[in-house]
Parts: sequence; C-alpha cells; structure tokens
Amino acid sequence: MGTSRLGDVELTYQLRERGERVVLVHASAFASWYDPLIEQLTAYSTLRYRRRLRKSDSGVYRALTVAEDAGTCVSVMDHVGWDAAHIVGHSYGALVALQLATENPGRVGSVALLEPAIRGVASSEQIIVALQPVIAAYRSGDKAAAVDGFLRHVCGDGYRGVLDRMVPHAFDDALEEADLFFQSELPAVQQWSFGAAESERITQPVLNVLGAESAPRFVEGSELLQSWFPRAERLSVPKAGHLLMVQNPTAVARGLKDFFSRHPIDQVGSALRRRSL
Repeated sequence: MGTSRLGDVELTYQLRERGERVVLVHASAFASWYDPLIEQLTAYSTLRYRRRLRKSDSGVYRALTVAEDAGTCVSVMDHVGWDAAHIVGHSYGALVALQLATENPGRVGSVALLEPAIRGVASSEQIIVALQPVIAAYRSGDKAAAVDGFLRHVCGDGYRGVLDRMVPHAFDDALEEADLFFQSELPAVQQWSFGAAESERITQPVLNVLGAESAPRFVEGSELLQSWFPRAERLSVPKAGHLLMVQNPTAVARGLKDFFSRHPIDQVGSALRRRSL
C-alpha cells in the first residue's frame, strides 16, 4: 500500500504494474469490493485507492463534490506517474468516472460504468423513501444498522454472506468509513448533476455494465445511461446484482478485458488528439 496527502485529503492506494493501466474507483467505504476483480485482471496494471478527508475539530467531515473526487483521481494518477488509463467505476465511483471523462478527457482511455448511482430514474421517489430509515439509523448513532440497511437496499438481503465469503473485511471497512460515506459521499451523489448535455462531451468508448439480477433502480439507471450514450457497449453479468464484481468477478473481468482489448489506450488517445485539432 502507498500513501499520499493532498491538502486535507489523505490517500492510501494499491498499485500493481503489469500491462495496460486500469484505475478502479469507488466510494471509500466500499473500495475493497474490487479485491476479487483485481485478482482476475492479472495482465493489467491496476490502481485502487481509498480517499479520506480530515475531520473538523467538532469531528465532522466537510462537504464533498463528485467533481472534487474526479480531481483527486487525477492527482492519484499523477502521483504514481500514470498519464492515462481505463477508468472503471462502480456505483458512486461510476459518477466520478463520468465526471473525470468530462473534465479530463486526455487522462481517460475508456470508461466502464458498473451500475452508476445516477439520479432521475423512475423509482427515484421510492429510493428516497427507502433510504429514510437508513439515514435515521445513522443519525441516531447506530452506524452498523445504517451500513447494513444501506447495503440491503442496494445489494439485497443476502449481501452479507457473499461479502464475508469473498472479502471478509469488507463490512468492517464500510463501518470504519461510515461517517465519511454518510456525511460527505452520499450527499455528493444527491448534489451531482449530469445529463444528455454533459454526456455529449464524452467521446471515449463506454461500457454499460449491469447485473442480471439487479434491482429495478439499476435497470432503470442502465437504460438512462444508454440513452445518454447510444453507442455504449453493454455487459450483462449473470448470477449477480449490485455486488457484481464480488458475486461474479470472473464474468466482470472477462467483459472488461474484452472491452479493453478492443479499445487500447494509445488508440483512443490518438483519436482524442485528432478530434482536438
């Protein structure tokens, strides 16, 4: 593990140098979910990181934006000497990936979006209602109940058995980062704005990834994403829901490797440079 500090942002990262470069982005609470997938990407250089903010004197985290997190991703890439990479983002991390491709296209070879936590889907109101007891549990001080409730909401009631088997420390990691997630990252999702106009600025290849057993909100999100990127390639992951890279890392890795092989970073970078002339 490497470490770095950027102002009040402390970073820990895991770097493996092998072949073409891949950055894996997630909310800090759930970054360890990528562990099974990284083990499948043996021919690729991978960079996974966890970002922490410094707490105020009162013990509260400051506000965070998705745009700031996209800038943090660029800073991590700078720190390890990567000029460009394939960007893989899951849930909150997919929003960061979209923002990064919009603001720093030269750093992004391709974008793989694993069930982005995008807003504006048909079930948005139901999602808000479903999360109310989760937020209430966190505000009452019961972090374990809040994390469990949130993960049941997005991953289904059977999530814990899968996590404990595949990434045994994952729930404890999420619990340790609960304050950051509920105080800064979840509000950042709610404040993030992105739509068709913004999507027109992204010209890199896009992979739209959906678990075959995912909840309706993610199916709706996948269709909204496809409307933004009509030429996006699709990947359906069998026997998996929102926890897809933990439930079926082999299928996710196979789909990613196929996508990356057809869109080498140098080839995409050359195309981007030609468009800018």
